[in-house]
Amino acid sequence: MRRTIVAALGCLAMLLTPASTLAGFPEKVDPALMQPGLNPAFAPWDCWRTGGGITCEGHLSGAWTDSDWGLVCDGRPVYSTGTEDRVLVRHGDENGVGLWSRSHVEIRETLSLQSDGSGPTLTAVGLWAERFDYLTPGDVSTRIERDTGLDTRVTGAGVGQVLHHVGVVIVDIEDNVLFEQGQHPLLDDFDAEFAKVCDAFAELGA
Repeated sequence: MRRTIVAALGCLAMLLTPASTLAGFPEKVDPALMQPGLNPAFAPWDCWRTGGGITCEGHLSGAWTDSDWGLVCDGRPVYSTGTEDRVLVRHGDENGVGLWSRSHVEIRETLSLQSDGSGPTLTAVGLWAERFDYLTPGDVSTRIERDTGLDTRVTGAGVGQVLHHVGVVIVDIEDNVLFEQGQHPLLDDFDAEFAKVCDAFAELGA
């Protein structure tokens, strides 16, 4: 009789257990639970419970043609055609309060001084990883960012390497540099480094 009761209780527990758990799938969580709110640019977000916490993943992909790059060479804008792919993962505690995030970024561009992308061109590439840590869980003002990898490299046939910014940089929420290791000329003189792009176009006769 006792074995029968135990077996019945076991069956009841199985019926009350979410199907996703029985199938070995993680329990889904509403992304709105996360604090601070998740970046909408990476939506739709997928969130699930993992061993005492909540993990969320979002993706951002984009492509553009002949877009203003934000640099002007002797009165002529630099135009970019390229692609961008990012994957962002946020990990929070069991209540969704943010603890850390990590992101992988890949950007590839072709640069031109012509609005239709014609003429001499340069190639720009960015391949790096980002890590965001909340020194106080969920408090953005205490978040620090660690960037590792190739932030910016510009090259061109006939001119070689024009700009190279690579290594490790750690900054606080106000972009104050806390640590840096590697080659980071953009930190020393941002304008002078990007002026090299204009010099390269001039050398190519653009």
